Amino acid sequence: MAGRIDIDGFEDLFRSNPDPWEYESSPFEAHKRKILLNHIGLRCRGRVLELACANGVTTQALLRCALRLTALDSSTTAIAQARARLTDADRLRLIHGELPYGMPKQQFDLIVVSEIVYYLHRSAYTFLARELLKRLALGGRVVVLHHHVNFTDATVRPEQAHCDFVRLLGKRLLLVRSTRTARYSVSVLVAVRHG
Repeated sequence: MAGRIDIDGFEDLFRSNPDPWEYESSPFEAHKRKILLNHIGLRCRGRVLELACANGVTTQALLRCALRLTALDSSTTAIAQARARLTDADRLRLIHGELPYGMPKQQFDLIVVSEIVYYLHRSAYTFLARELLKRLALGGRVVVLHHHVNFTDATVRPEQAHCDFVRLLGKRLLLVRSTRTARYSVSVLVAVRHG
């Protein structure tokens, strides 16, 4: 797609606007965050990983359901904004890392993949899916949320990227919940023992 955004583009975006997608002010974003949390479930998770945490608005919400939260973003400016927002969060580790290769190496009980896969080439999100499978603890879950309407800065059509990514994870994880709204899709997959 023409006009796709890359790592430098995200950095420029956060430098020019600390909330480029209006995570703080948009009723739509607040509702989507509520749906994401609903799909995570009420039970508190031990070790949580959030990919592409941006300015930390969703990170702040995820802290309510995590004993320890690691949040990653490729933009150093976004990480600085998240750090400023979450100064008193002692259970939080914010890290700068480029996906798919900058994944932390430890195991997690919950991994949140929200609105990032369509910015990656298919080979990159295929690699990311393999890495997530290595990082997910037995009984852990992955929650995947993506828009399915097209937009110009995506590398892959959003709906295709979401479906591909869920299918890749579904080779080893059990799909336990899937919701499609007019604008986005959410899927929940769980690591269960096979055989």
